[in-house]
Amino acid sequence: METNLNLLLLEDSPADAELMIEALRESGYDPTVRRVDSKDAYLRELEQPPDFILSDFSMPQFTAQDALKLMKERGLDLPFIIVSGCMGEDMAVECMKAGASDYLLKDRLARLGHAVTQALERKRLVEEKRQAEQRLFLETFHDSLTGLPNRALFMDRLDRVFLQSRRQPAHLFALLHLNLDGLKMVHSGLGVSSADRLLIEVSQRILRRIRSADTLARMEGDAFTLLIDNLKAMGNATRVADRLQQEFATPFTLEDREVFLTPYIGIASSHTGYENGEPLLRDATTAMLQAKATGRAGFVIFDKAMHQQAMARLKMEGDLRQALDRKEFRLAYQPIVQLQEGRITGFEALLRWQHPEHGLTRPDAFLDIATELGLMKGIGEWSLGEGCRQLKLWHDQFPRIRPLTISVNFSIQHFTQDHLALLIKHVLDKSGIDASSVKIEITESEMMQNPEAVNRVLAEIKEQQVDTCLDDFGTGYSSLSHLQQLPITFLKIDQSFVRRLGTDDDALAIVKTIIALAHQLGRQVIAEGIETAEHLAILRSLGCEYGQGYFFSKPLSPEDAGTLLASARRW
Repeated sequence: METNLNLLLLEDSPADAELMIEALRESGYDPTVRRVDSKDAYLRELEQPPDFILSDFSMPQFTAQDALKLMKERGLDLPFIIVSGCMGEDMAVECMKAGASDYLLKDRLARLGHAVTQALERKRLVEEKRQAEQRLFLETFHDSLTGLPNRALFMDRLDRVFLQSRRQPAHLFALLHLNLDGLKMVHSGLGVSSADRLLIEVSQRILRRIRSADTLARMEGDAFTLLIDNLKAMGNATRVADRLQQEFATPFTLEDREVFLTPYIGIASSHTGYENGEPLLRDATTAMLQAKATGRAGFVIFDKAMHQQAMARLKMEGDLRQALDRKEFRLAYQPIVQLQEGRITGFEALLRWQHPEHGLTRPDAFLDIATELGLMKGIGEWSLGEGCRQLKLWHDQFPRIRPLTISVNFSIQHFTQDHLALLIKHVLDKSGIDASSVKIEITESEMMQNPEAVNRVLAEIKEQQVDTCLDDFGTGYSSLSHLQQLPITFLKIDQSFVRRLGTDDDALAIVKTIIALAHQLGRQVIAEGIETAEHLAILRSLGCEYGQGYFFSKPLSPEDAGTLLASARRW
């Protein structure tokens, strides 16, 4: 079977040309030949490159060396064999160095077919290697989904820009780190393939809003980074951020549904004295997180105070991860008072952190971080065990004070895992206290994050004869139907309402309504935030059963709480 060959022949002798063509046919080739013998004609033919070039060494005012040079100048790398009547060994070597594939004499054309085959095979191998290297480059330095540069390639380009800025101090550039809120919901709601399609469209939208000279990379997940090079003014970076926000104001369409993504953008620029790309990327990411903390679409420009805050946050995360093992957590105990009789019937266990540097730290300084880090499970288990251990000591020390209970707070993380009821049983068995002595609290706002799961776990706890309490009631916007279904014993009125009693008629109406509603549903009420005798009098008149607040006592150490119990104080 003959092999087609698109051949360009540089030969000024038609007879010699025919001999070469015949030699190729005898070797199994079917050449399509274009013959030229001048420089101008040769250049015209290179505009549509052939598969192969055969060239005489010397033609009138034109040589094979000239032809090789012209081919290379046009970025072509074609198999090129010199066929000459007389050619010295030294000249042949020079031509091979210049890019010729092979050379042979015209009186030995029997070898021409073999030489062409070898040259074509070398070309094939070189092309396969080039394609393999290109695939490897794409796989190594590009995101497989969007085709955008990945982190490795982005950082390489960023470092190159830094090198240029060192040579040219006036060279300005900026980095935008962009995070998209809403993509995870698409992933969980519509599936992986829909989320992938959305990411591809996101990348295309961003590319439409930037210059071809800028570099957009997908770093991971829903995070993109944009390098804006050669800025005339740093203010131009904020205009790019504005354009990107406008682009995301238009919804995406997936499976006939409109999907909105919220962009959070952090900006860091070269004029703040960075030495390399890593800190610039770090600070752009920090600014993005600051933008995200606002809860609305927007961009934030990095400043040094953000870095200090980020470092402080990082240190706190590290300290928190070790706090349990280092036994740094403490419980403070705030009395819960039976309002009509004015006597203590229990304590709420309130978490504190004895930080090695900052001292006793309240939970509002670290609980959100602990939740993000997934540490609440261990902290909650420790709080329950420690609270029950302390209650057992008080039961033994003050046997006549009954009932005396302990209330422990748990987060939504515990109520969405099927282990809380088993944990409570284990702790009760270990501590030796009755189930009726323990109250489990969850805030109304956390309950509303997953009311079905909370309802299920509360029912399991109730089966153990353990009381449950809905904390901060009135702030989480739960519906009456939720409240009817929850297997809880107590409602705790949020202190924001109680503290306004006596000065705010609306607060009085709200507290009065909550107490009446709770009683109609067979629940008892605890009011938190009692700070004055007037608060106490109003709550007693409304029939509120229990209360706590600074009017009775601030949260106490175990020793001070024991002293208060020993005093048998009544209000």
